[in-house]
Amino acid sequence: MATIGSSNAPSQNTINYDALLTTTLDNYRAQMIDNIYKDSAFLSAMRTFGGIQETNGGERIREALMFETNNSVQSYSGYELIDTTPQDGMTSAFYEFRELAGTISISRREQRQNSDEFAIMNLLEAKTRQAEMSLREAANTQLVRGTVNTGFVPGNNAKDMNPLGWFLRKDNTANPAAGGNVGNIDSSTQSWWRHRTAVADSASTDTGNSFALNVTTFAGLKVAMRRMRNTCGLGSGGFPNLIVADQITYETYENALDNQIRFQNTQLGDLGFDSIKVQGSEMIFDEVVPDVDSGTTAITKGTAFFLNTNFYKLYIDTETNFVTTPFITPENQTAMVAKVLLMGNTCSSNLRKLGVLYGISQTIVS
Repeated sequence: MATIGSSNAPSQNTINYDALLTTTLDNYRAQMIDNIYKDSAFLSAMRTFGGIQETNGGERIREALMFETNNSVQSYSGYELIDTTPQDGMTSAFYEFRELAGTISISRREQRQNSDEFAIMNLLEAKTRQAEMSLREAANTQLVRGTVNTGFVPGNNAKDMNPLGWFLRKDNTANPAAGGNVGNIDSSTQSWWRHRTAVADSASTDTGNSFALNVTTFAGLKVAMRRMRNTCGLGSGGFPNLIVADQITYETYENALDNQIRFQNTQLGDLGFDSIKVQGSEMIFDEVVPDVDSGTTAITKGTAFFLNTNFYKLYIDTETNFVTTPFITPENQTAMVAKVLLMGNTCSSNLRKLGVLYGISQTIVS
């Protein structure tokens, strides 16, 4: 705030609004990031279970992959020679950075209508909350649901972040019709680069299924959920630690446990999100989980995504983690505009440790 005038005239205060608002927004950034993550069950769970990781730029996100075991490992005795044959079996998956932006704008008219410092701060707070909620909703929708296009793919001409349904498809032998191969690797020919998939409304397997169950009871649903978790846990690397389901599937599984002891993650509970244990995995629901069976957002059958956050990550650029830019006045507008920017993407380094259970009946009552 600067004071102008002379000793012979009353003083007058003139507020440097763009500097004041820029400083205030910059100081609020940490709280904004926290609020965006806390207001989404999926993002909160990802952060709680170590699924969000910062990375320092680069052309693309690179994930090292292992598709074969080290054949030099064997028992030996005494002076017996140890196998020193060089080992291959390693490759890389590459994922593009994606960018998300929102703006906070204050017109000159709004400045004049809120001309004192207290009023302009209240206006900035309201507009920041609006941007915060919109960014959270956009990020969550991109990451969980994506866009319907013969499957769930990154929307806006593949400029959106990779959604769960892009990684975890109904048919794990078919590449997405849009959005490109997962990690730039062709899963139709590389069988080691396929997630686990299972149908829950048929005794016959669909293409690529690890198993099929016709689930019509609470007991059957518990068997299906545990079997998918255990199937994803085969081999080294552990079991899924996070299950993301649609609301009715979550409630149905919760009803199946009514007469049993239930455990909840206290960290998620403290943030206001319910969760249920499926053996050692935490199960949550998200309102935008799609129907993988029908390939639509109108849910007729339930879906549960099984994630191991050791092998499924949301990478975020360290310098573009909901960073805020200074307020500036565009040449052709009488307004001040600041941007909120995010750059990152979801990636997997081992699809075999992830899975999707689909075709879950929405009418199970006992």
